[in-house]
Amino acid sequence: MSKLDLMKQFMNTFVGNDLHLVIKDKNYFHVHTIEIIQKTDDSCPIKETPVGDYFIRLLVRDEKSREASILCNWNKKLIQNLLEHSISAREAGCTVIMMIRSPLNENNWLLLWGDKLQKTIKPKILQKLHLPYIS
Repeated sequence: MSKLDLMKQFMNTFVGNDLHLVIKDKNYFHVHTIEIIQKTDDSCPIKETPVGDYFIRLLVRDEKSREASILCNWNKKLIQNLLEHSISAREAGCTVIMMIRSPLNENNWLLLWGDKLQKTIKPKILQKLHLPYIS
C-alpha cells in the first residue's frame, strides 16, 4: 500500500469514527481534523519531504480549548502502526489512542490505549470538538 493510501486510511480511521487520537507532549492535544497536503515547492516548512510527496496537517485542541496546527512528516511504519493499533483498540472497546514520545529516543513514539488510559484522559478534551472534517 502506498504512503498516500495509508494516509487516507489513517484520516478515515481517526476522524468521525468514534476513535480519538490524543498526542501528549507537555499538554494533551486531541486531533479533530486531518488534512493530507502535497508539497508543491520548496517554500513548504517541512524540508525533509521532497516536492511532489505528501505530508499530514493535524488540527488539534488542548485541554483549555486552544487550537493548534501540527505538520507531520510521518513515515509509513508509524501510520501502519497507528492503523494496526486502531483495530486492536476497537476490538477491546477502547476509543482513545494516545501518542507519547519515547523516553529513550525523542524521535520514536509510543502508542498507548486501554481502559485506564481512557479514564485518565480528561473528558473535556473529547467533548469540546468541532464537527469532524476530512480534506
